[in-house]
Amino acid sequence: MFCRQPGSRSLAKGGAKYHQALLKAFVEHLLHEGLEAHRLRPPTLDLSILRLGFDVPQALADGFNVLQIKSLTLLSPDTQLKVECTAMASSDHRCVTELLTEKLPAPLAEHWMITAAQINLYYPPAPGKVRPKVITVEVTRKGRLNLQKFDAGLQAQLEGYLVALGILAPGQTLTAQESAPTTELDEPALEH
Repeated sequence: MFCRQPGSRSLAKGGAKYHQALLKAFVEHLLHEGLEAHRLRPPTLDLSILRLGFDVPQALADGFNVLQIKSLTLLSPDTQLKVECTAMASSDHRCVTELLTEKLPAPLAEHWMITAAQINLYYPPAPGKVRPKVITVEVTRKGRLNLQKFDAGLQAQLEGYLVALGILAPGQTLTAQESAPTTELDEPALEH
């Protein structure tokens, strides 16, 4: 496929113009419709709501006793700086958003783009146990989720929380296979 990186090769000689023609023919052949190739890629997810924390009352009703945004990856508006912040164990399960507001407020206050998040949902410790059971949800702006590792019931429950926050649309489900990993500055052949 066509790629602007040095040393890469194109399947279609002639560059981007011929590459787009090849993509269009491929889509028409496989789908038997005249769709534009860029419509095949799932939309990016808006994670900006997470700057306010993970406030999902249904999760508490479902038995989780602590809801924590464990880590965030933020991208500056000029895309020159990426910051990864993680709440340490010494933070006593505080959200990384609270800690950022206290210790490094600029990225949240200046509305840096949230490109990835790790959300920890804690069940109370089982009787006789000290450590709580943790369910970790990882989500990226590009639509990658780790929900496939959970059973169908828990997966639907976790998707419901993301719908409640507005990150996913009702009925929308994503898996790791639906959105191939790309870097922020790539120009993929199939984009939304």
